[in-house]
Amino acid sequence: MWGIFLESVVIFQNYVGLHQNRFLFVIYLFFLLYLWLKEKDRSLRAIFVYAPTILLFCFFCPLFRKAFVGLLDDGETYYRLLWLLQMSLVSAYGAVKMCGRYRKTALVIMCIAIAACGSLVYRSEHITKAQNLYHLPEEAVEVAGLIDPEEGRVMALVPADLIYYIRQYSTRINMPYGREMLIARWDYYNDMYEAMEEAEIIRTASFVELTRTYGCHYVVLKKDRELQEPLTDYGFELYAQTDTYLIYRDTQIDMQ
Repeated sequence: MWGIFLESVVIFQNYVGLHQNRFLFVIYLFFLLYLWLKEKDRSLRAIFVYAPTILLFCFFCPLFRKAFVGLLDDGETYYRLLWLLQMSLVSAYGAVKMCGRYRKTALVIMCIAIAACGSLVYRSEHITKAQNLYHLPEEAVEVAGLIDPEEGRVMALVPADLIYYIRQYSTRINMPYGREMLIARWDYYNDMYEAMEEAEIIRTASFVELTRTYGCHYVVLKKDRELQEPLTDYGFELYAQTDTYLIYRDTQIDMQ
């Protein structure tokens, strides 16, 4: 039981960012306590006081976690319970309520607290300047734009590093497999993915047979991808190319 409790503590620390910026959580606890003392409306207390408190108690309760994991058979999603805390909502409502009571003093304190505890999001390593209006890599947009049909749908086989971006660009482009193949722990199998990504050298004859089984109008390959034989020997034409990719079109499959 103690080990389960400690695991919940670690999950909670990672979720609220206690290792990076604990101040926002401190603000949340401050306003949660403030609302415990000052909020009189029963319906508002149920939303902003009782629900978060009960949720925190349940989250750290080892028996509750065992029941949760046992029923869903999925311990990886346990942290999602913390989404129900509504930290920003509780903090914002508590701050507004305090400002309404103490006006100028509370407003000044809140502004100082927000400025002191926050950080400039654009300094994060996870935020980069967008290359285009789609907020996708420029070459991914270029590839998708070349194969995106004006009407109807097409099936396109693309390298793994483009899978995430193609369908973000257009829902008219279908693929024989998606992101499920890129997450190792899901342990999915797809014969087309094996032929495309796992083989050191693409065995062209069997590869082409699979692409036609899946009805692929286009095959996109990196320029340095090795093939036993050129795709052009099997009824494909070099449709277009970018700096990194070659785009082949199967002339034996009619466009929809």
